[in-house]
Order: sequence, then C-alpha cells, then structure tokens
Amino acid sequence: MVRHILLLRPRAGSTAQAIEACRVALTGLVGRIPGLLDCRWGQNFAPAERRDGFTHGFTMDFVDRASLDAYGPHPEHKPVAALVRGTFERIVVLDFAL
Repeated sequence: MVRHILLLRPRAGSTAQAIEACRVALTGLVGRIPGLLDCRWGQNFAPAERRDGFTHGFTMDFVDRASLDAYGPHPEHKPVAALVRGTFERIVVLDFAL
C-alpha cells in the first residue's frame, strides 16, 4: 500500500467555500479511481509559527505504486487537481510505502 500526502497553502483570497469545494472534490474521488482506497482531509491546527502557512492537507491511500502512478493522468483527477491548484498557491507532496 502507498500513502500520498499533500500539504496545502491557500492563495490570497481563497474563500472557505473554495477550500470546502476542494475537500468535497478530493474525497469524492474514492470509488471513482481504481486503486484509490481512502482520502482523509484536515485543517492544520499546529501553531501558526510551525506550519509555514500550510492550513490544510490530505492523505490518500492507494493499493500500490502503480495505482498512484495511474491517479495523476486519470480523467476524473484532472479537474479536481485544477481546482486544488487554483485554490492553493503551494502544495507539498510526500509519497511513501506502508
């Protein structure tokens, strides 16, 4: 199994509604993309001085690395990725095997 983690720093002017739309879109991919087992979304409650502006993040669990590799170009993922990139100015990714 593979865990895909993203940390998100919002763009200036990103609204709570836009951020919520990202959450809904991302979690809605479970069951629509082969090999995507789970998606968990959260708001960062670490002290502001320790989070470098990263206010939100999510994890996704995939069956294997091949499933993660197929996720990026999947047609269901592309509009969601565009929504996230439009809402968040900086995105940090960490992928690792479980």
